[in-house]
Amino acid sequence: MTDPRFVDRARQDRRRKIKRIALAVLAVVVAAAVVWTIWFSSLLAVHDVKVTGQATYKPAKILRVADVPAGRPLARVDLAAIESRIAGLERIESVDVSRSWPRTISIDVVERKAIIWATVSGRIRGIDKEGIDFRSYGSEPSQLVEATITVTDPAQRLETTRSVATVVDRIGREDPSLRRQLQSVSAASKDSIELDLTRGRTVVWGSDAKGARKLEVLRSLLALDATRYDVSAPDQPTTRQ
Repeated sequence: MTDPRFVDRARQDRRRKIKRIALAVLAVVVAAAVVWTIWFSSLLAVHDVKVTGQATYKPAKILRVADVPAGRPLARVDLAAIESRIAGLERIESVDVSRSWPRTISIDVVERKAIIWATVSGRIRGIDKEGIDFRSYGSEPSQLVEATITVTDPAQRLETTRSVATVVDRIGREDPSLRRQLQSVSAASKDSIELDLTRGRTVVWGSDAKGARKLEVLRSLLALDATRYDVSAPDQPTTRQ
């Protein structure tokens, strides 16, 4: 005769086994449902695209270039490809594309900011702090300083333009009064930057190094009646009538 205790224990073991199998099957079903929902269903598909950070570009322009696939599951959208397309716009300095669950693609752009302008191949071009000419103007932009860069070698020209933009940017941020007196800037190399001020005054600035010190010295020199101020070596400045 079989001991009832063994029968009861066997029955409990079968129940535990069935329960484990049922839980495993349920886990697989849930995992499959989650994968299907995220990767294949329309429940988490692209419904909205939000653009932030643009200043001169209209959102419609960004959206057209981004070409986000509407209706595609959010998880399957190629963010790097979208970023690459937008980064190809000349006014874009940087772009970040991200998923905003459950149904939105967010595009945050940073546009280049013009610091100076120059005539490039017969066109008036805005130039940013990195020396990149990135946009055209129909007429001379009064809010920017004209730069004349006479360097012809492409690499040296870029380096010189970047130095000129750095100097003008510093003056604009640190000495607005001097910035209002600044009419134009010229450079034959990155180390020979000159500023053209109002009232026929010229400042020999030199390179973009020691900018803070040069500004400090120039403020004092401008109190003197002169037509040419040289702060290229700020610890040995000179003036000339």
